[in-house]
Amino acid sequence: MKLFARTKAAPAADRRAAPRIRVNHPATMVMPSGNRTGRIFDISINGARFVTDDPPATGVGVILDWTMHEAYCQVTWTKPGMCGVQFDRSLPARVVEELSQAAPSGPRPVKSAVTPLPDKAPRHPAPPTRFVG
Repeated sequence: MKLFARTKAAPAADRRAAPRIRVNHPATMVMPSGNRTGRIFDISINGARFVTDDPPATGVGVILDWTMHEAYCQVTWTKPGMCGVQFDRSLPARVVEELSQAAPSGPRPVKSAVTPLPDKAPRHPAPPTRFVG
């Protein structure tokens, strides 16, 4: 009976305006309700995927802070252990390239990818570049 036959849905088109580059870099989500430490899993000029033990709710405005850069963004989706953010303003391509060179990714993350960062993480003395308007 073809009436009840299952058909495969057509694959959804990738809605991203810019390609994501997989990285593995420690970062912090700065929020009024408290900071969340984790790792940037992938990034593009328009957004990023952030891996953390306790992701914030969808729609929350945050500052994503990593090494020498930070960007205002909004959480667009959330799943257990990770969330996606969209930057308020596109990042310069050089920033994404810089991060991909500094923190190339390895294999897909496992639970150890979300372990807390050490308290003695090296910090650069120069202030971070702010991408705000």
